[in-house]
Amino acid sequence: MKTIHVVAGVIRNSSQQILLALRPQHLHQGGLWEFPGGKVERGEAVEHALQRELFEELDICVTQARPLIRIHHQYPDKNILLDVWQVESWQGVARGKEGQMLAWYDFAELSTKPLPAANYPILKAMQLPVFYLITPEPEKPNDKHFLRHLAARFDSGEIELVQLRAKRLPDKALCECAERVMKLCDTYAVRLLLNATPELALSVGTHGVHLNSQQLQNISQRPLSKNLLVATSCHTASDVDHANEIDCDFIVLSPVRPTQSHPGAPTLGWLRFFELTELAHCPVFALGGMQPNELTKVLAHGGHGIAAIRSLW
Repeated sequence: MKTIHVVAGVIRNSSQQILLALRPQHLHQGGLWEFPGGKVERGEAVEHALQRELFEELDICVTQARPLIRIHHQYPDKNILLDVWQVESWQGVARGKEGQMLAWYDFAELSTKPLPAANYPILKAMQLPVFYLITPEPEKPNDKHFLRHLAARFDSGEIELVQLRAKRLPDKALCECAERVMKLCDTYAVRLLLNATPELALSVGTHGVHLNSQQLQNISQRPLSKNLLVATSCHTASDVDHANEIDCDFIVLSPVRPTQSHPGAPTLGWLRFFELTELAHCPVFALGGMQPNELTKVLAHGGHGIAAIRSLW
């Protein structure tokens, strides 16, 4: 079955509402709301297709955009590759030039609207920042140096999502440390994921859990409700497939390049990283030898953002 390449744009107004368009009843997936866009023509650059489609459909000129997520989805009658871009700036007044109905919605309203199935992973990507800080190991539950440094990183405004990784602490000490970090996260409106069991994450009240690849393979269904985040570490296609099966919110794919902690370990490289992101049904962060200034390269290879310890700490 032929794959149809479609580009779509996530467009926000000054009130941070998101624009949706209603598909006409006579079209495929008619009567559903969608992120505006259309087909990529043969040989056309995706960014050019985005600019062309949004001008033809909405009468707006895109001046800046970046890749957000690529979604492969199989409907009963066709295969879709949905190339989604975050429209960061645009000019004009959006209107339905083809007679389609348009509406602006707050993000919380989007999940209540009937969307084509291929559009739902976009909601996950929209909630995530491009940097995911993984903490180094705290020395003890009340590690003042660790907490001060973490607060300084939050003060910078660069970090909105963090994973507490404290493998050397026993469960009781880990919970005590996580509670302190959680208070700090609440102060700065940063979301915290605990690298531990889902049960420990629930007991502390973090915003979700980060599963290692072994934990991932040992569970058969999503371990937390939809109002909490479930992330996981992946290294192989089998890991990615299983993350899809249990409906993870995002995955961390590693190691992309050699790291100081594992200098001789096999790495994925950029080609394999891209191949694995194409299998994922959710956003993918690149981990392993990553620097913040390489975000453009990560986006160009299908990733959502960068996960790191040293370079973000």
